[in-house]
Amino acid sequence: MSQRINIIVQDDIWRLLKRIPHGERSRTINQALREWVVNRRRLDAIAEMDEYRDTMAAEPVTAEEIVRWVRADRDGAH
Repeated sequence: MSQRINIIVQDDIWRLLKRIPHGERSRTINQALREWVVNRRRLDAIAEMDEYRDTMAAEPVTAEEIVRWVRADRDGAH
């Protein structure tokens, strides 16, 4: 399902968009937004992993604990 939105763009962006044929504008903007969202999700995931790494550094985990977690996960205990 598609949704219609109204947006305001700066003049320099509008000049670039005017070069794109009418039938291609929505596709072009949608593709650019999709790439932005994917990149944003990636950056958010990196930030979350950095936070986890910092938390884990404060509370070290042994290899044995990790092995136990993986085995429990495989066995469906989690």
